[in-house]
Amino acid sequence: MFRLQKLQKTGRESGVICDTLVRTRSFLAGLLLPLSVALITSAHAHTGAGVAIVGPVTYQSQPSPSPGLPLSEIVFLFAMFLSGIHLLLKLRQRPLVRLRSRLIGVSMIAILGLGVVAFAAPSHEVSVTPPVSFTFYFGGDSGYYSGSLLPSNSSNRLIQSDFFLALGDISYNGSSRGYPPTGNEADWCNFIKANVQNRLSNSYFPYIFITGNHDDGNPSTPQKDGYIDAFIANNCLPLSAFNSTATAGNGYINFVGSGLCSESSTCYGKEGYFDYPAANPIARIITITVADSVGNSTDPTANVNFNYCPLSVCGMSNLDMHWNWLTSVIADAKAAGHWIIVAFHKPCLSPDLATGCEGNGMPNGHNPNFQLESYLMSHGVDVLLNAHAHIYARSKQLTCLGSSEPPTGSTVGIKYDPTCVANDGSSSVYTRGKGTVEVIQGVFSQRDEQLNFSRPDINYFAKAMSARGSLTITPADCCWVNGSPMDMASGNGVGMMTVNATQVSFTWVPSVFSHNTQNTAKFSDSFVIRPQSNPTNNTSPPTKNTSPPVNWSLLLLTSVAAAIVAITVLTVLLVKRRTKTIASQGSHLFQAKMLRRGSLPRFEPRSISRLICSYSLHLRRQKVDEAYAQPLVHGPSDGTE
Repeated sequence: MFRLQKLQKTGRESGVICDTLVRTRSFLAGLLLPLSVALITSAHAHTGAGVAIVGPVTYQSQPSPSPGLPLSEIVFLFAMFLSGIHLLLKLRQRPLVRLRSRLIGVSMIAILGLGVVAFAAPSHEVSVTPPVSFTFYFGGDSGYYSGSLLPSNSSNRLIQSDFFLALGDISYNGSSRGYPPTGNEADWCNFIKANVQNRLSNSYFPYIFITGNHDDGNPSTPQKDGYIDAFIANNCLPLSAFNSTATAGNGYINFVGSGLCSESSTCYGKEGYFDYPAANPIARIITITVADSVGNSTDPTANVNFNYCPLSVCGMSNLDMHWNWLTSVIADAKAAGHWIIVAFHKPCLSPDLATGCEGNGMPNGHNPNFQLESYLMSHGVDVLLNAHAHIYARSKQLTCLGSSEPPTGSTVGIKYDPTCVANDGSSSVYTRGKGTVEVIQGVFSQRDEQLNFSRPDINYFAKAMSARGSLTITPADCCWVNGSPMDMASGNGVGMMTVNATQVSFTWVPSVFSHNTQNTAKFSDSFVIRPQSNPTNNTSPPTKNTSPPVNWSLLLLTSVAAAIVAITVLTVLLVKRRTKTIASQGSHLFQAKMLRRGSLPRFEPRSISRLICSYSLHLRRQKVDEAYAQPLVHGPSDGTE
């Protein structure tokens, strides 16, 4: 009796298991093809060895990508789990059915396992981190005395993130207005805080100073309009306000001084550099003082002569120290692949009437400023930013200044040499690595200078502009555009530069028009520096390589997976054919037994799998019948009517 009950229970459980297996097998068989296709597609999608991501995305606004398990891997792991259950249950069936189940189960696990390996394998692609980009504004000669208040205020109110470079001659709020040489710096800082930091709702906005000849503090110079150390003092606009993440967040300025500023306790504002953004730099901005002695000591030897010239040329060890520091900083930036932007107050090259190539002397018969700019233009510096001349100008892309070295302060000593021009700038598109573009932005608030169309080195410039209202030159034109004088509306403004890993773009942004204001033609300028795309003046955007190298390891995994799928399909077809024969034979035995019991069940097979399960159930029921003492017959079970 006990054996009979056990067999009945086994028969019922076998029926449930059989139905479950049929449903599971259909589900898993349906998963096999789409998952295999997904694996192959995913593997091919991961064969790229490099993807160029270009496009300005403001650095400070970029959230870090949140880590997580890819959805495809979750699907793969879930399918592997179901395949394991399927295989374990199938081990309880007859040998022929187990053979097919094992083949299918093992094949599915192998395919899905390859998928997980493919996704877990190291990728040769570029990081999917959003591309870094930042924008900064710049300008020099920004004082607000007398009639300069309106343009200074208007230009300051154009400034936006990420930072501002003040290119020297900061306030003119000293002897230029009849005030003491120093002591009024805090007034200027309060003016900046009101018009920049407070307007931007950011008290830690980086407003970065560079020393100009009006700010050097030197008692022996005629211009005494403040001292750089007072402008960067704690009660004004100190570096500490924006040199850490605690103050300025990810846009902080990690300024690194040269260590050669003995006249002061800091090199900030005089000589140093910062890589930006600090957390993931793509550019090195080098800020230096050129052709100027900085310090407020009445002892000239206590002040520092900031100039750059090798010992072999100028014969001065102090200039050589600054030269060696600068050249090493540039070399390091080149090795790191950074954009290189050098900013200082006094240019050697300028197209206006008054500004010459100031060298603060001629040591050993050489002009240090000429030596400096010649080096910068021939050693991979991308952009020079200057002021001092109260004009705006943008040069052609230059590799040298010619062989004629001018005396210090000369406005005519530099001769035009067309072999120094790598790109004439007429298309406003330059090629990275071909030379240097110089931008003079001295019209932040000043507008008194005029262009000199007769000086030879004006031909080194693609565009230039005077903001002066009434002109005294002939022709009475404000502007220089691609080799020709032109007259149009002009005025004050600021420079805006956007930098990403592959491109530098610039726009001159006007604040107040002051010359020929009724003219509908208004001066404007912009340019871009891009990687090389074609050999003809680079007027087309760079092409994208759409055929990356093949990742052979992933391609091999894909091929193996495809082979497993093919073998699995072929095996299923062969086993299916064999199963039909066995099922047909089993069907006759099953029908004969049902006839002996007096009834024939209604049989509507949905698949080969249902037929095999039915036959398996029949065999188990046969064992139950044999457990009875005598065969079942039609009629009353107790032998009475």
